[in-house]
Amino acid sequence: MKSSNWIIGPEISLPVMLKGREDRVRRQKRAQIKRPDTLVCFTLNIAGPIKRFPLAEEVFYNTFDLIRNTLLIHRMPPADSFVSDNVYGMEGYLSVHTDAYEVKKVLLELEENEPAGRLFDIDVLKPDGEKVSRSELGLGTRPCLVCGKTDGICARSRAHSVEELQDATISLLLEQCSKYRLSSEMIGRLCRQAMLMEVYATPKPGLVDLNNAGSHTDMDVSLFEKSTYALETYFARFAAAGFELQNESAEKILSCIRPIGLEAENAMYQATGGVNTHKGMIFSLGILAAAAGYVIASYSVRETLLSQILRTAGMIASPAFKEDFRLLPLEDGHVKTAGEEQYEKLKLGGIRAEAAGGFQSVQRFCWPYLAEYLDREMDYKRAGSLALMHLLANVDDSNMIKRSSREEQLQVKDEIRKLLQAAPEPSEERILETDTEFIRRNLSPGGCADLLALTYWLYLISWLL
Repeated sequence: MKSSNWIIGPEISLPVMLKGREDRVRRQKRAQIKRPDTLVCFTLNIAGPIKRFPLAEEVFYNTFDLIRNTLLIHRMPPADSFVSDNVYGMEGYLSVHTDAYEVKKVLLELEENEPAGRLFDIDVLKPDGEKVSRSELGLGTRPCLVCGKTDGICARSRAHSVEELQDATISLLLEQCSKYRLSSEMIGRLCRQAMLMEVYATPKPGLVDLNNAGSHTDMDVSLFEKSTYALETYFARFAAAGFELQNESAEKILSCIRPIGLEAENAMYQATGGVNTHKGMIFSLGILAAAAGYVIASYSVRETLLSQILRTAGMIASPAFKEDFRLLPLEDGHVKTAGEEQYEKLKLGGIRAEAAGGFQSVQRFCWPYLAEYLDREMDYKRAGSLALMHLLANVDDSNMIKRSSREEQLQVKDEIRKLLQAAPEPSEERILETDTEFIRRNLSPGGCADLLALTYWLYLISWLL
């Protein structure tokens, strides 16, 4: 996959980066005033304006733990440690009551032996605040990230583009991540990235994207961003529940994670001022996150983990389909959801049936296309725009039916199917025309948008299993 497709997050301006460096110096001074010992400051060297994205965050936290454990193994126990979590990157600090040169030697060895060590920036400061340099230990400059030269000319002359540096960075981060079992926090981070990829995919007929708000008057990209960041920790909790429940049957997991889902909904509404941006996503992606935790904790054959996650997700979700539709309409005073009404009138199971079936629409109508496009190193925005069209041509979207009718939804499916038959990869202009038509007819395929996000997530996690 194109390296830039991994690097999704807030862009940092040069003034903010420079202020971040000044803030780091102040934090270092405060730490050494509080505890006048050797100070270790760890950051990652990430090229370009985006410093925070899932791969970088996962490697940072794993490496910070590794630094702490390495010091312990060498009988240099940190007296204090903390992480400063900033938009311009994470910074880890450890105070060590050991000679700074001895600490530097140990951590230089760590840099040399780790796959992504070239990205590690581990400063060791003496009690007086002066850094221990490589040259003081008889070492030269570090090799170039791209070509491996060690004379420092590449950095001074900017011999390599940001794209080349990012390609090398992502390759090293992926190699580093392969050393660790996927954490529940990383599963949550990938959920965040998948949801952002979905909303940034442009154009998307009738949906919020970088061009417009589609057929919506109460949503825009910034609202989806707020909701996404508010939900990340809940998806990590779904995954953690899967890890913890590995000895239970998958069918029992849904009742255990439903309280997390209700908390997540409340967090979403608080972040959005009462707007439903991701309720369906909380259900479907939450089930996949829980299934991922469950499978990773229970199985060891890496080549089949993705299919096991999908099969397990179906088992987790099956009670939602079997029981919810059977029982909920019978409760006194219960207000039927759109999905329940469509099930009674049209026998369409909606997202509950989709999840209980192991997300067959994702597997049949989205994954083959999105994976092909991304494997061709197509930009994820264009890849998602095209993959969405295949979902529109094949999926009975309950949101489309709710906003129009079953007859019109079937008509739209037929229209999109004919469009794809004429042009399997329709131009951006043609999709923009479809977007205009959807907005005119007040159509919004929210269900298909959720399936696209799930497919992004599956594709991302497939690289790390």
